[in-house]
Amino acid sequence: MSSLTRRKLLGGCAVGLVAGLAGCSADAAMFVTPVDTPQAVGQQATASPSTDRPDSDTAELVAAAVANGTNRTDSTTAPYQPDRPVVYNDTVYTLTWSEAARDTSRTEYKITMRTADDDRAPDTDFEELSAVDRNRLERFPELIHNYAENPESEVPEELTYNIYYPPAEREQSAIVPDPQYDTLSVAGQPVELSVEPISVSLDVYQYTATERAPSVSAFGRELRRDHRFELSGLSEPERKLFERVRSDGSFYKGAFDDVPDGAFTQLADHFVSHPALIVENTTGEWLTRYAGTDYWVTIDFALHEEYTERLERVESL
Repeated sequence: MSSLTRRKLLGGCAVGLVAGLAGCSADAAMFVTPVDTPQAVGQQATASPSTDRPDSDTAELVAAAVANGTNRTDSTTAPYQPDRPVVYNDTVYTLTWSEAARDTSRTEYKITMRTADDDRAPDTDFEELSAVDRNRLERFPELIHNYAENPESEVPEELTYNIYYPPAEREQSAIVPDPQYDTLSVAGQPVELSVEPISVSLDVYQYTATERAPSVSAFGRELRRDHRFELSGLSEPERKLFERVRSDGSFYKGAFDDVPDGAFTQLADHFVSHPALIVENTTGEWLTRYAGTDYWVTIDFALHEEYTERLERVESL
């Protein structure tokens, strides 16, 4: 499914950015992953920024919080708000944050990319920029690509974001404080580039990390013991649907699907009758056992508001 995550796919479907991809007429989706070991269970139930993106700001934040707590700033909200415990050096931590009674300011850059209105050759390609610039500006090619993939939409004439470059990164950048290029090729689209420094007022957030489990496996064993439920008593349509999803890995509910009426909602009833391990917006995640095997089940109810309202999270994860 290229590089789109489950959440990006469903979000894209909702706003029509990626029409044409599988599931983009979906009003709900289910994902089923076998988790045969405590380690596999623990991995599903945690976030691992230090492993997934070891050079990212988030990974550095987690490391600092584990070491002795840390402060971070943002203009709108806490910059990192994981919906599950985090992993650092295979130890599982609960990350907490609160707003401090002070604020500060910093220089950010208002970066605008405008669709070029002539046939000029771009000065360089986005992929030729430094790793620092590609990382900071990654939302631009992703969004342009999504628009370009949708034949019913047009790439906006102008895209603007405020981007923060730490001082050390500015020395490695060809974009800030003064861009070295007038035009770039971004996701195959020629764009004009402009950069304007701005002063932004920021709130300060205090992060702390508390050990939750000595290892990912230990956390997984605890979840098995306390929160796994047996998926049983299924009707024939429910059984066929679940076995199909566990075989395919995913299922998108919509007018296009070929399952019997009521099969999806009746199967979903079995899950929302139990507190979910993770709840985020319209999505719940559960650990269930079916036919002797453990599965991690994620359901995004998207347009099924009556099920979203029934989502409850376990008291403590």
